[in-house]
Amino acid sequence: MGRTFQRYLLFQLPEWGLVVALLVAIHRYTEAPTWLLVAAAAGFVAKDLALYPWMKRAYEHVGSDPGEKLVGRQGVATSLVSEDGWVRVDAELWRAETRGDDIPKGAPVTVRALDGHVLVVDPAAEATG
Repeated sequence: MGRTFQRYLLFQLPEWGLVVALLVAIHRYTEAPTWLLVAAAAGFVAKDLALYPWMKRAYEHVGSDPGEKLVGRQGVATSLVSEDGWVRVDAELWRAETRGDDIPKGAPVTVRALDGHVLVVDPAAEATG
């Protein structure tokens, strides 16, 4: 069993425990058939297992420096970037700064480094061809 899958299961365990506790309470205070409650619990667990392929990326180990994956990536300035500004890299919005000339809103950028929680960006090289 892979480490990512183990992480995923460990994060699901508290939720599964709450669902089982709720189903036990329902069984105790109603006349719901046991087979129905067991099927509900199994269905809940099956749902989480079926969603794993789509959730896998969120549970993968990033490494010691999460910024490593951002360095070299391309993004777009969503505001003027000088000593402070904002850029979008993929679907994420990041605070950013440039250590060179200002970068206008809408300009493509390249991530050079991560300084704390702030991306250090440069204007992206223009595509040729």
